[in-house]
Amino acid sequence: MSKKNDENVSENLSNSMKKRIERANRDKKSRRSRLIGKTVTAVISVLIAAGIIYLIANAAIKASYKVTASENFGKCLDANGYVKGVNAASCVTLPQYRGISIPNSEIVFTEEEVENDIKTQLENHQTMSTDTNKLIEDGDKINLDYVGTIDGVEFAGGNSNGEGSDLTIGSHSFIDDFEEQLIGHGVGENVTVNVTFPEDYQSADLAGKDAVFECVINGIYISPEFTDEFVAENLSDKASTVEEYKQYLRDTNYEKNLETWIDNYLKTNTQVVKYPSSYLRSLKSTTKFQDMQSFEYMNQIYAQMYGSGYSDFYEYQGMTEEEYDKSLIDTCKETEKSILIYQAIMETEGLKLTIDDYKNKLIADNGNDEAYASSAEQYGDAYLIQGMYRDKAIEIVKNNAVYTD
Repeated sequence: MSKKNDENVSENLSNSMKKRIERANRDKKSRRSRLIGKTVTAVISVLIAAGIIYLIANAAIKASYKVTASENFGKCLDANGYVKGVNAASCVTLPQYRGISIPNSEIVFTEEEVENDIKTQLENHQTMSTDTNKLIEDGDKINLDYVGTIDGVEFAGGNSNGEGSDLTIGSHSFIDDFEEQLIGHGVGENVTVNVTFPEDYQSADLAGKDAVFECVINGIYISPEFTDEFVAENLSDKASTVEEYKQYLRDTNYEKNLETWIDNYLKTNTQVVKYPSSYLRSLKSTTKFQDMQSFEYMNQIYAQMYGSGYSDFYEYQGMTEEEYDKSLIDTCKETEKSILIYQAIMETEGLKLTIDDYKNKLIADNGNDEAYASSAEQYGDAYLIQGMYRDKAIEIVKNNAVYTD
């Protein structure tokens, strides 16, 4: 074979080899691209799956906090008022509750507290004076009418409509500086009061606005003297003389303070082993129902007083729905702890109560059990019985305590 032919063969072989190498490289590159594609797809799939799992888990967590309001107060209670299916003595570790030492010094109703009660009684029996010589002082309770305007235009909630409104000077129940401008004026006077609504005032239409109130002083309340005659006329169900009433205060409030002391002792010294979850959920639902009922009532009052109320329950609470629902956990755990304590004492003592015990208590307290029907309709017998266990448990502790000076 000639040299030229050898070169042609070599060139042909080289070209063939080149093509094979190029084809191999293309195949390798293709396989690498497919591998990278599969890897990227797998990574994306994992990320998507992780995202879905996160969203599902996050939704589950949110759902676990969500509370639906319920008025079924007896849902998780047995007929005897015990928490259904729960042995409370195994859920809490009770402290010693028989034979404990209770210091009288921490329970006694002080003379200062006696005088404060008497002051409240006199304030509750005030009469309105129309004596034009008496001038308003800080601390006085007065009655007035008013018409409020902004830029000469009346605004909703700013008019007493001639019905008279009671106001205690210094209570700060009206806008800042309103009450102070009335001091020194007398009955029958017309007083112009200039104020500025706070920037964060609940009604956006009034927030930050300057307002003028044209006021008329209708009267100034005066307190009676605390005498035997006053007691006999106004407090005869408790006493007939001043000294008898003071002793009544000391005795009854001693009992209240004693019950409070025992209640605090039990709560402070009891350890919770576990919170029954189903009952905790029930407590959150009924607590939310009661809070919503309170909101409806208070919002009507705000609307009457200020012309507008809160837009919804959560604005009133100052929280989002999720924040409010979460806040119920700690609140209801405290409630559940107390209930478990009382039930555990009753279990330890081998005691149970019935609805007849509840009715008998109503008769002892009120002379009849007429209130039973409406209470039973609203709450159910089991819930009413459960409410008695606190008093019974505290009575057991009280009757077996040692009292020290």
